[in-house]
Amino acid sequence: MTLPNQVQVVIVGGGIIGVSIAYHLTKLGWRDVVLLERGQLTCGTTWHAAGLVMQLRTTHTMTELCRYGTRLFDDLKKETGQDTGFRRTGSLPIARTADRLVEISRLVSLGKCFGVEAHMLSPREVRNLYPLLDESRIVGGAFIPGDGQTNPVDSTQALAKGARTGGARIFEGVSVTGFEIERDRIKGVVTDQGTVKCEVAVLCAGAWSRDLGKLAGVNVPLYAAEHMYVTTEADAAIPKSLPVLRDTDGYLYIKEDAGKLLVGAFEPLAKPLPMEKLPNRFEFGELPEDWGQFELPMSKAMEVVPLLQSIGIRHFMNGPESFTPDNKFILGEAPEVRGFYVAAGFNSQGILSAAGVGKALSEWIVAGEPTIDLSEVDVARFHSFQTNRKYLHERISESLGLLYAMHWPHRQFETARPARETPLFARLKARNAVFGTAAGWERANWYAPEGSSAEYVYSYGRQNWFDVVAQEHRAAREAVALFDLSSFGKTFIEGPDAEKELQRICANDMAVANNKIVYTQMLNSRGGIVADVTFTRLSKQRYMMVTAAATQAQDMNWVKRNLSDDARMTVTDVTSGFAVLSVMGPCSRELLNIVSNADFSNEAFPFGTAQEIEIGYARAHALRVTYVGELGWELYVPTEFAGPVFDVLVKEGQSLGLRLAGYHALDSLRSEKGYRHFGHDITPGETPLEAGLGFAVSFKKSDCFIGRTALEKQQDEGLKRRLAFLRLDDPEPILLHDEPILRDGKIIGRTTSAAFGYTVGSSVAQGYVSVPGADWKSWLSEGNFEVELAGVRHRAVCQGRPFYDPNNVRIRS
Repeated sequence: MTLPNQVQVVIVGGGIIGVSIAYHLTKLGWRDVVLLERGQLTCGTTWHAAGLVMQLRTTHTMTELCRYGTRLFDDLKKETGQDTGFRRTGSLPIARTADRLVEISRLVSLGKCFGVEAHMLSPREVRNLYPLLDESRIVGGAFIPGDGQTNPVDSTQALAKGARTGGARIFEGVSVTGFEIERDRIKGVVTDQGTVKCEVAVLCAGAWSRDLGKLAGVNVPLYAAEHMYVTTEADAAIPKSLPVLRDTDGYLYIKEDAGKLLVGAFEPLAKPLPMEKLPNRFEFGELPEDWGQFELPMSKAMEVVPLLQSIGIRHFMNGPESFTPDNKFILGEAPEVRGFYVAAGFNSQGILSAAGVGKALSEWIVAGEPTIDLSEVDVARFHSFQTNRKYLHERISESLGLLYAMHWPHRQFETARPARETPLFARLKARNAVFGTAAGWERANWYAPEGSSAEYVYSYGRQNWFDVVAQEHRAAREAVALFDLSSFGKTFIEGPDAEKELQRICANDMAVANNKIVYTQMLNSRGGIVADVTFTRLSKQRYMMVTAAATQAQDMNWVKRNLSDDARMTVTDVTSGFAVLSVMGPCSRELLNIVSNADFSNEAFPFGTAQEIEIGYARAHALRVTYVGELGWELYVPTEFAGPVFDVLVKEGQSLGLRLAGYHALDSLRSEKGYRHFGHDITPGETPLEAGLGFAVSFKKSDCFIGRTALEKQQDEGLKRRLAFLRLDDPEPILLHDEPILRDGKIIGRTTSAAFGYTVGSSVAQGYVSVPGADWKSWLSEGNFEVELAGVRHRAVCQGRPFYDPNNVRIRS
C-alpha cells in the first residue's frame, strides 16, 4: 500500500487512542482517513497497559468519557469478529481508612446520577467477592459490577479492523518528521516517506507528543514517568474472573489474568522519565526493573492479599506513560494551528478512556467544535510556561501518585511551586497567607491566625481553615474585606473593528458607552457557554476582557478563533501589567473615600461602570463590580504601584474593620449570592437560559451572535432543565459538588458547586434539575428535596433564586 499524497485526515500515532479516533471518524462518515505509526500498532505504550476499564471518575465529563468503553469493547467483537478480550468482572475499590470510605461512597452516590450500578460493602462482603483478601486490613469498599478489564492489543486490533472496514488506511513503519503549516493552518504531515497533504492532523503519539507538537509550534505539556506492575506465577488458589481490586490507600490495584495476579502501582513519589533516555526507536520496549521504587506498593499488596507473600513473580513490567501537570487529559484543536488536534497525556488512563475519547474528538473534528463539555480537558487551557521541562519534571513526580492519593476537597499541588507570583505575594506571605494554585499562580486561599501554621489539614468535614474563613466572610458582609485577585486574566481587545467583532462573538450587547462594564457569555453554536467574562469599554476602540486565571488561555483562544479573517483588531494579554485589589463590603465606599479623591457615590459612580482614579501615588482603573454580593470595587493597578497601594488600603482600613480575605471566603460569598462558577455551574454543556443568565443575553441587538439561533429555538421549545439553588437544613454536612439532588425520593439532578454559607448558616449549592414545563417555581415549592452526600440523604430547601440578597439591594447601595 502506497502512502497517498493527499487525504482529509492524518492521524499520527498507532496506539489505542489514535486507532479509536480513526474508527470513530469512519463511523461519522469520514472515509478519507490515514493513520501513521512509526513502528507497529500498540508498540509505544498501549501494548504494556494493564487494560482496566472503569466507569466512575471524579467528574461528570470524565465519567462520560470512560463509561462508553464498557459498551464499545463489548460490541466490537460482534461487529468486527476480532475478540477484544473484554471481561465484565466488576471492580472493588476498597478503603483502609474511614476517610477513604467517604471518598468511595461519594463516588457511588455520583454513579446514581449516571445510572452506573454500584454498591457499598462491608469488609466481609468485600471478602465474599474477593476470597484472597485479608478483611481485617480494610473498613469497607464498594462493588461496581459493570467494570472490567480488556486486552489492550486485541482491543486496538479490533478498532483497527473496524476502521479499515470503514475506509481508513493504516500505515506502519512510517515516521513523522514535521508538519506543513500555512497562515496558522495545517496543510500537511511530513514523513520519512514523503509529505501527505491534509485538512486535519491529529497528534496521538503518547509520551512522544510533546516533542512532535514542537515541530508544529504546538504546546503539549506532558512528561513521561516510569510506570510499573508485576505479574505473578499461576496458582491454583487464585479464583478465575476475580473483580479488579483497587486499593488506593495502598497505592495499588490487583487484577486476575489467566490464573495469575497482576499488581500495579501508583506510588506517591513517581520517577519522571526524560524522553532523551529512551532509544530513538523505542518499540515494545521495557525499562529496567526497580524494586526500590516498587517496594512500597508491593508491601501494601502483600498486606491485603497474603497469598502474594508466597507466590513467585513471573515478570516485572516497567514502561513509560505520559502525565500532565493537572492530571487531566489533553484534547482538542491546538490554539496555535487550525486543523491540528491533540489527543494525548492520558495519565495511565488511556485504555479505559480510549473509546470515549475517540468518539468525542471525532465528533469535535467533524462538527468543528465539541459536542459535549470538554472544557476541563481542552488543550487550549494551558499556558506556555507549562511546557517548561523543569516544571514538568517536578510536577509529574507528583501527578502519577495523585491518581490514587486522597482526593481531598481543596487539595493543592505540592510540586513545581512557586511558578507565578502576584506582585503582592511577599506581602501576603508575611501576613500568614496560605496559598493555593491556579494556572501556576500562587493565590491566597485563606490567612492563618498569627502564631499558627500556615498550611492545610485536609478532611471531608470542616477543615482547619473553616473558622478563620468565617471571619473573612463576615468582614465582607459586615465591614470591608480586601482580596488579591491579581491572577485574573486581563486582555486588551482593540482596533477599529473591536465592537463589530465582539457583537458577533458575545451574547450581550457590546455597543455600550465608554467606561461601561458588560457581563456576558461567549457561546458555541448550540448555545453552550464557552466563556463567562466581563468586558470594560475603555475607549471607542479598546475593551478590557477580564476572565478567571484558569480559563484565560481558552477565552483568548475563542476570541481569536472566531475573528473575521479581515478583522482590524488585536488581542493582547496584559495580565502581568496589572494587579487587582478587590475592596468589598458595606464600608468599602468609606475606605475608598479616605484613600482617593474620586467621588464614589451612587450618582457619580453607579454599579457596572468604571473610572480612572487616583489612589495613593498611583492611577488605577476602578471597576464597580462584585463577585461576593456586596458593595465594592475592583482596582486595576499597574504592577509597579501595587505594593504601596495595598499598604495604604490596609493602613486606612484598620479603623473600619478591614480583613484580608482569600479565595475560600470568595467561594463562600459567591455561593450564597448564587454567582456561577465557570467549569462547574456553567460549561459548554449549559446555555445561559438554563443557567438563569438570560439577562446577560441581548436578543434586542441585530447582530446574529454565535449561538443565537440555538437560544431562540430553546426559548420557543421551553427549558427541560434549570439551575436551582439549594440549602441544607442541617448545618453540619459540608457539600462540595456532584452530589445527587432528589425530589420526593427520585434523583432529578446533581449539584454543580457548593460551599458553606456562613451568613445563612449551612451548606449552599447550585445544581441543574430536570423540570416539567414552565411552572417550575410551583414544582419547586411543592416538592420535598434532599441532597445525597456520601450515601446519606439530607433535607434541603430548593428554590429558583439565591438565598442571599436575591434583589441585588446591597450591591447597589
